[in-house]
Amino acid sequence: MANGQEFIEVMRQVLFVDGEDQEKEVKNAKDALETLEGELKGNKFFGGESVGFVDIVLGFISIWFEVIEEVACVKVFDSQKFPSLAKWMEDFLDVPEIKENFAGKREFVAIFSQDPPIETGYGC
Repeated sequence: MANGQEFIEVMRQVLFVDGEDQEKEVKNAKDALETLEGELKGNKFFGGESVGFVDIVLGFISIWFEVIEEVACVKVFDSQKFPSLAKWMEDFLDVPEIKENFAGKREFVAIFSQDPPIETGYGC
């Protein structure tokens, strides 16, 4: 993944395609997660011990992976395979400023469950 925009596009594709195309995009997302796992290098956050720019840019994945998995009926994130990322997500969501201002999973899932529903190309 050369940049955050490419990662966002991969995640969008996981949500809005189906069949073999979705399987390909899930693999791409997992490859991107492997890269991110390596970038943490044992740090609490991407820049070290405090939240930095990269953490803010990528913070959406702390909630969105669960939302995308639920809405698209796929499994992308495995905390056993990506333990540093799992810990990072937990730590990121525990930052008081993030906790106070970040919508929860239920709010995001509700967006995709609205009437009329957002078309994702398939159902569970």
